[in-house]
Amino acid sequence: MKKNKLFAATLAALAVAAFAAGCATPLDVNKIMQEPAGTRYYTAYNIWYDGSRAISSINQQSGTLIPFGTPINVIKATKWTLKFKDLTTGKEHVIVYREKYGMEPMDGFLKKFLTTKNAAEIHKGIPPRVVDAMKRGIVLKGMTRKQVAITYGPPTPHRTPSWDNETWIYWKNRWDTKRVIFKNGKVIEILEQ
Repeated sequence: MKKNKLFAATLAALAVAAFAAGCATPLDVNKIMQEPAGTRYYTAYNIWYDGSRAISSINQQSGTLIPFGTPINVIKATKWTLKFKDLTTGKEHVIVYREKYGMEPMDGFLKKFLTTKNAAEIHKGIPPRVVDAMKRGIVLKGMTRKQVAITYGPPTPHRTPSWDNETWIYWKNRWDTKRVIFKNGKVIEILEQ
């Protein structure tokens, strides 16, 4: 009986260690993005951080803004985290990815967050007044879904299951949300709670 308990405890400890090691295994970002080694990556959308904790993948809109098109160096990506360096400020950041909110593996998040386009390429063809608001993290009435996704980031699927929804839900902080309402593909209202 004692041997069985010891064997079960050892087996459980090995399973936990194997699981933890698997979660910390680095992901090959270039392979995921289908890009060659040495590719320069940029942020595909604005993201906020407050400096006191890791950045949440649901992109709470409080603190300091890292603008879309910011050149970054991916330091390490795992199943649950993305560590990168902002090449304009030299600061390192960690995004904690929660699959239950993103409703897809980290690979999908990386494909949305990273781009090979710089800011000028991202906002090409968008009127200067709209680009200025986007760079400041402000959604304006009349913006398209794509412009909102660059400004606030893609909506998280657990609250906005489809980009076709007429309402996209975002977090201002850990407690308060805002809703972006669309009609015919353009913003008609921004409701803050």
